[in-house]
Amino acid sequence: MAELRPTAAPADDPQQRSRKRNALAAVVGSVLEWYDFFLFSTSAALVFNKIFFSGESEFVATLASFATFAVGFAARPLGGLVLAHLGDRWGRKPVLQITLVLMGVGTIAIGLMPTYEQIGIWAPILLVFCRILQGLGVGAELGGAYVWTTESAKPTQRGFFAALPGGGEFLGVVCASGAMAVVSSMDEESFLSWGWRLPYLASVIVVIGGFLLRHVADESESFKEAVAEGKKEKLPLTAAVRSHGRTILLMIGAGSATAVASYSIQGYLPAYTTQQLGMPANVAVIAITIAAAVSVIGVPVCGWLSDRFGRRPLIIAGALATALFAAPFWLLVGTKSLPVITMAVCLAFAVLLNSLIFGPSGSFFSELLPTEVRFSGLVLARESTAVLFSGTAPFIATLLVHAGGGSPWLLAGYMALSGVITAVSVLLLPETAPRALRRKAVKSGDSDGSTPIDVQYAEV
Repeated sequence: MAELRPTAAPADDPQQRSRKRNALAAVVGSVLEWYDFFLFSTSAALVFNKIFFSGESEFVATLASFATFAVGFAARPLGGLVLAHLGDRWGRKPVLQITLVLMGVGTIAIGLMPTYEQIGIWAPILLVFCRILQGLGVGAELGGAYVWTTESAKPTQRGFFAALPGGGEFLGVVCASGAMAVVSSMDEESFLSWGWRLPYLASVIVVIGGFLLRHVADESESFKEAVAEGKKEKLPLTAAVRSHGRTILLMIGAGSATAVASYSIQGYLPAYTTQQLGMPANVAVIAITIAAAVSVIGVPVCGWLSDRFGRRPLIIAGALATALFAAPFWLLVGTKSLPVITMAVCLAFAVLLNSLIFGPSGSFFSELLPTEVRFSGLVLARESTAVLFSGTAPFIATLLVHAGGGSPWLLAGYMALSGVITAVSVLLLPETAPRALRRKAVKSGDSDGSTPIDVQYAEV
């Protein structure tokens, strides 16, 4: 009898090429998203409170600067829901081209903006306007990237492919924080007058390159099939809330840890180390840069692990560990040692929040909803979390530390609570990874384990 050998996939498989092309196009946009937003959060702590909110006390100026940061998050739901509606109606690809342009224009404009001394009150007004442009684009960016990559991947590779945009986000943090670390090491006068503008203006390269990549990418097969079968919803957001309201509420809770704890670190830590600990401005930036570099690898790795062991075990473990580590994190930051602070940020930000929780979340949230309402439902959940927790995190962190007389323990309690909320929410949601579902089916005898048993949740 002839020997049977496994058949390798053709090297020129057009579907595989399409998956890789879509993943690359999604990653580039995600790089720009967090490049833009990390630049703004760091600038809010180090620059904007001095050049756009002049004449106020340090505390009031910092609060005003972080309030402007929160404005971008307030704009995210509007842009996100409108664009997600179009994404469920028109397709993923054209909407993700729009998000890229909105984010890029807002960022480049900030780099060209006059200061308070030059145009007075118009400076913070223009800053808010640019922040709104960023928020409108960001509202649909990562959710769309999750949907696009999940729908383009093989069922057993969704966790890995959907985690790639997340890894791209932290590559954006590395680029932004690295650029800010370089310019913030300049003398203060040069940094505040023109040095801080350079990272903003450099984003034009990513905008042009990302737009061209998305132009040549393909629409997801799942969306094209849904259109061919007449499954498009006239009002996808309404349909998502009506049919999947409980799931969306739990998705909001599931995102609370990465929202509260992550933005308390990346948004507030630079202000805490400079104002409360009296350390140089670039200490927190260096620590976050290193942690983000670890996340570039950790996020896709945990996405890959979620394809093998399930989404829920990784997310729940990360959430509970975040709750337990909240207080020790601020104790380690209080040592004022750069190596110790870097270690603490790497453990909390890179390993627990980004890799274990954020890594599997892209595929997990996408798989919880059917194709025809996936974009709208996912963006509703994600941007509700952003408004409630992410955008307010640096502002609330500033208030909690101020209320504690400079002590971070109230903030540590807030971060721990967010971890518990995430763990409980994920416990109440079903597993979606096909391999984990097959193992469960074989163990229980419900099926032969050849396909996911929960088609509503697991099948794109």
